[in-house]
Amino acid sequence: MKCNLLASLALALALGAAGSGVPVEAQPASGPQTSPQTKEHVIIRFTWKLKGEYAPLFVALDKGYYAQEGLDVELAEGSGAETVVKMVGLGTDQIAYGPATVGAEAVDKGLPVQVIAVYQTQVPMAIVSFPDMPLKTPKDLVGHTLGVSIGETFANLVEPFERINKLDPSRIKVIQMNSSARVGQFMARKIDFMSLYLTNELPLFEKKAGVKFNVLKVSDFGLKVMGAAFLVNKDYAKTHASTMEKLLRATARGYADAKKDYKGAVAITARHMALKIDPEVLDQQVKATMDSLSEIPGKPLGWQTKADWKSNLELLKAGHIINQVKDLHFYYTNAYLH
Repeated sequence: MKCNLLASLALALALGAAGSGVPVEAQPASGPQTSPQTKEHVIIRFTWKLKGEYAPLFVALDKGYYAQEGLDVELAEGSGAETVVKMVGLGTDQIAYGPATVGAEAVDKGLPVQVIAVYQTQVPMAIVSFPDMPLKTPKDLVGHTLGVSIGETFANLVEPFERINKLDPSRIKVIQMNSSARVGQFMARKIDFMSLYLTNELPLFEKKAGVKFNVLKVSDFGLKVMGAAFLVNKDYAKTHASTMEKLLRATARGYADAKKDYKGAVAITARHMALKIDPEVLDQQVKATMDSLSEIPGKPLGWQTKADWKSNLELLKAGHIINQVKDLHFYYTNAYLH
């Protein structure tokens, strides 16, 4: 009798807590569930520190989409695109999330790296100036100084950009410097223009300067290169095809949710950041990321086309970023997108 009374009391307490809105136990997200013992641990290495650009992946993680696919995903920071992708090629890491172009660079160096999904067919790069420095077309650069970061994608593509827009290189002073020096020189008005990424740097620097910059998107003037992508060790992907499919499927759900509710994606990303950034800046980073999302009607999110890859490889070769253009299957595959 005593045991029955105790059991009844425990049941009543549990039901009362649930009815009052006090969680008895965290409820799993809807969808097929996999026991913790069977989940496969997967590390996704970002090519840089945490920022709003990574919001869709945090949404997929936070809402349990990876877990529902049987994946125990760890989102980890990186220390630069070229370094991270080299580690993927060597097998130290297996999966990276960053610009597709560095995958082409890795292939050029003989590393077994392959792009399995691209979310930006036009990386959101731009040239900016202060409001009193006109910037409507590339011709406005003539007679002025342009600061670019050493190693960044645009720094290596200035020559093709000038050629596409029929600019005389001798009439534009391009200065390569490290990122912090470039920002310092621009903010001090010692250089006229600066290149940056719309999805990360623009909100940060506008907040710092307290003004809205003039913005010239380089993709609007012929320089269309692919951005956010999954880059994997080719050998690992072949032996873990099911894992790749699950990863891309869950990530697509994260992107879909972030597109529907980018404010919700901002809140989720903020919770996962150990080093907090200004809420307004994070909001603008996530919005710019979702605005730059590329989708092809009738194809799974992340789908890659021959035309995009051909034009990108030609630009990279023209910028002396790669030495040769190989057969396209070396660079990418859609095999894991369903």
